[in-house]
Amino acid sequence: MSKSSLLTLGFMTFALFLGAGNVIFPPQLGQGSGEFFWPATIGFLITAVGLPALTLIAIGYMGGSEALTNKLPRAGHLLFWGVLFLSIGPLFSLPRTFSVSFEFIAKPFFADWALLPFSLVMAATTLFFALSPGKLMDRIGKILTPVLLLMLLFIAISAFLYPHGQLENTAEQYQSFAIASGLSEGYMTMDVLGAVGFGWLVINALKSAAPNAPVVPNLIKIVLISSVAMCFVYIAIAFVGANYGIVESNGGALLSNYMNWIYGTPGVLLMGIIVTLACLTTAIGLTCACAEFTSQNFKSINYKASTITIVAITTLVANLGLDLLIAITLPLVVVLHPVAISIILLGLFYLKRPLNGLVYSLTIAAAITGGIIDALKILGNMPEQLHNIFVNYLPLYQYNAGWIVPTLVVFAVANMLFQSREKAAQATA
Repeated sequence: MSKSSLLTLGFMTFALFLGAGNVIFPPQLGQGSGEFFWPATIGFLITAVGLPALTLIAIGYMGGSEALTNKLPRAGHLLFWGVLFLSIGPLFSLPRTFSVSFEFIAKPFFADWALLPFSLVMAATTLFFALSPGKLMDRIGKILTPVLLLMLLFIAISAFLYPHGQLENTAEQYQSFAIASGLSEGYMTMDVLGAVGFGWLVINALKSAAPNAPVVPNLIKIVLISSVAMCFVYIAIAFVGANYGIVESNGGALLSNYMNWIYGTPGVLLMGIIVTLACLTTAIGLTCACAEFTSQNFKSINYKASTITIVAITTLVANLGLDLLIAITLPLVVVLHPVAISIILLGLFYLKRPLNGLVYSLTIAAAITGGIIDALKILGNMPEQLHNIFVNYLPLYQYNAGWIVPTLVVFAVANMLFQSREKAAQATA
């Protein structure tokens, strides 16, 4: 496979991941971490870049996204993918790309009435790219991504040449163990869900570009290119936050106000273009992934019809009920994260073993339970008594990853019990 194709695919993969949330998180981390900037940033990169990268490689090793659930009954397969794609698709992540873009590029210059025409423009642009998934590599990897990277490079250089200032106090969460706080912040980007959703897009694009080339070695190179680009972006915009001396409500406001401080209205407009491009590339990828799933699993619905329907629902939700749907679906997205990671690990474990339904079910049940606990904590709905118990007795609970240890314990115990029963049955036979 040629180096130019690898570079283009790497840029395409990078652009699929770089959504609005990925631009907003790092400035907050940079501003809050203060003197602990590098430990916190390294922790962030491990989970925000490393975890999704390993997920993509694991999916490639297993033979594609569908391999994650191909040993499950069809109902289980459809339930997992259906809930995943509805959550990261037209009921949550996709409408958010439209509304966040509007907040940055249109709302500062127009009133709320402009949301509908802006959404229609976003919808038309998303459809233009998504209706030709075979051209994603050329259109995103060769056109949109280089433009986006150049703009982000411009902001990074500006922050280096014109630092705004620094806060005197480091946020409390970074003072005791900065790396762990960074790990938690990176984990909360939830890009593992994106990796699961985008997995087949990347692998299909790879197979189209080089039909006879080995998938996994080339996928590793593509993921490496994407990860290096993502690390550059994260470090650069975290650096902006580290050198901005006014506390802002979120990372997006920080970046926008910083650009306004240096360049005035043109700076705000540039920031809006960057966020819109980041949202657009993510919207295109999510639309393609959702439409691919629908057309492959429901033969009566073709890819074109799926794409148009998904974008239409997204536009409707972005204009009518996004706040309510976010309130409903955000807990589901948080719970899906540990479930997706567990399904990936179980898929690797059972890749060359016969599936044990009992072990699988108990492990997923533990992941769901742990995910619900983490969701209640993240959303601030955990009862105080339970919160105090979990702080003292549930490992990693404070880092929004309380599901990990119980899920591993349930898997190990269930697997040992099954093996013991199997050996006992063989001995008595």
